[in-house]
Amino acid sequence: MRIFVILILSVFVHNQLYAGNITPEVRQAYKERTEFVKKYISTIKENRKTNKKFKGSIVEAVSGRLYTSWGTLSQYELDQKALKNCKSDGEIECLVRFRTLKKNPKYNRYAKYIKSKSSLKVLGEHIKSKKKFSSKGIDILISTENFKNKNDFFCGQTKSNYKDVINNLVKEINVYPASFLKNSGLKYVMICEKITDKSLGFEPGGLAPGHVDQSPGVFYLNLSAVNKIKNSKAKKDYIRILFHHEFYHIIDSKLSLMQLDEAWEKINKVDYSNDLITGGIGIDTSVEGFISGYARNNSAEDKAELFAFMVAQHKEFKKAIAKDEILLKKSKLMISRLKGISKEIDKSFWKKLN
Repeated sequence: MRIFVILILSVFVHNQLYAGNITPEVRQAYKERTEFVKKYISTIKENRKTNKKFKGSIVEAVSGRLYTSWGTLSQYELDQKALKNCKSDGEIECLVRFRTLKKNPKYNRYAKYIKSKSSLKVLGEHIKSKKKFSSKGIDILISTENFKNKNDFFCGQTKSNYKDVINNLVKEINVYPASFLKNSGLKYVMICEKITDKSLGFEPGGLAPGHVDQSPGVFYLNLSAVNKIKNSKAKKDYIRILFHHEFYHIIDSKLSLMQLDEAWEKINKVDYSNDLITGGIGIDTSVEGFISGYARNNSAEDKAELFAFMVAQHKEFKKAIAKDEILLKKSKLMISRLKGISKEIDKSFWKKLN
């Protein structure tokens, strides 16, 4: 039996990516990954012209590195070769991502709650936590110990009153059909007393960090930021916008469009800002094509902001897109993508939001 040499490509991408981190370096890393996969597919197709038994396998580690093997061995043997090389290189959470010309349907980076350890396992690390509520397949947890990972992401032990926050979150989760939630990629909401991350430069109300172009399906909520708002209605509105905004980052990762989305970016007439724009809370259409100031930072935040207002402030959103052709085009593209996740995101869904 002919033996083929294992080809290893190491592309390092920061373990936890945030939508705001779409730097030229990050974009270049994604382009390199995309080109590598294209080359892998091209190699398989070219060799299959003369040998239909030629196959390949791509294994991905939690670090983002890719390990490839190909040849005429069985698919199982090729998978095992790539997995062995990944593990022997000291990598963790090695998973088969591509099998020959198809994506591995079982590949995912979803977090998992381990009851015996009372912890949520996320990208190889454990956050001590406790389930407090479940709604339509989405589990809401609280952090029971301070957690800090190697990338300086911190989730503090939940100590303050969180019952009203859970009640508000459940209302927002229940806006969506069960089929959409199941296919969206959202699995857990983790309530942290406080969230900090050195890479952001500000204290976020919440985060939905991802792995390369996949999401673990966790939305982290910063309880201290929410509780600074004393007015009950203002707090409810804040949670609503925050949840739907971060939820879309998870959806975007599910669609593998978080970091590179040329179809979306082509719609714009105005470039995204080179400087961070925090903006105020609410719709702000003072710049053509953008639903808010924060949307002007990059395509990921642009989409998340648009989605949040589409769902949370639907009437005001419709007034905004009626006066802005670019926003209208963006909303149509987004709706078509959402329909691909669930057919229940139809006219009746949007009508209920009025």
